[in-house]
Amino acid sequence: MNGIYDEARVALHAIWTRRWLALAIAWGVCVLGWLFVSQIPSRYESRARVFVQMQNLLPASMDQPSASSRTDIDTIRQTLTSAVNLEKVVRGTDLANTVASDRDVADRVASLAQSIKVTSAQDNLFEIATTAASPKLARTITQKLIDIFVEGNLAGDRTSTSQSLSFLDKQLAQRQKQLQDAEAKRADFQNRYLGALPGTGSVADRIGAARSQMAQVDGDLAAAQSGLAAVQGQMAGVARTVAGSGGVAGAAGPARARLAAIQGQLADARARGYTESHPDV
Repeated sequence: MNGIYDEARVALHAIWTRRWLALAIAWGVCVLGWLFVSQIPSRYESRARVFVQMQNLLPASMDQPSASSRTDIDTIRQTLTSAVNLEKVVRGTDLANTVASDRDVADRVASLAQSIKVTSAQDNLFEIATTAASPKLARTITQKLIDIFVEGNLAGDRTSTSQSLSFLDKQLAQRQKQLQDAEAKRADFQNRYLGALPGTGSVADRIGAARSQMAQVDGDLAAAQSGLAAVQGQMAGVARTVAGSGGVAGAAGPARARLAAIQGQLADARARGYTESHPDV
């Protein structure tokens, strides 16, 4: 135990005697670390979310087949980070002050392509992340990308709207032609068959009147058939000959005449539409 205590005292004494050397080494390491950290360039990140409407004015079955959502997402991502758009960003921001030739512009475009990331948060929602040396530059680059994309999207919407309106105009012209053909067929039908129908007025009026007359004739025919059946039933109950003297047989002539007159009146009443409950019947 005493040996360990002695070794600890010796170690502490050695450290104390070399304290200034240890402090100098620590300061040297700190200075070197600070110098190394100071050489690391500052990187700032700016993020923005963009909602993109990817639905056409007309349905896909009427206009054109729609591509898959994955293809649309890839197309938008490539459009945002295309060389043309990145060149517009370089020339429209403070990066234009750092370029003097087309070669410098190409280098800046390549650098921007590495520092800009476009990810799909949802189906129609995209996130743009831009990394730059200053917060102002990062925000400016992100805003410029959004402005360029919105401008191009509006131009595309105007083109799509014009195409959709042109398609609707063609459809209206086609329907108008079909309507004109139908009107021509109706006029030809009237010219051909209007004189064959009795009465006055249009074809529809004459057809309606003819149907009414046909219904009335059907009713009269049914009434006549009913009256005939009733008379036949009454005649079936009358004997064909009357037994007795000749005087009685002679009297059958006026009876038959009376019966015939009654049958005529009954048939006339049936023809007028009278039913069994009518007083005259």
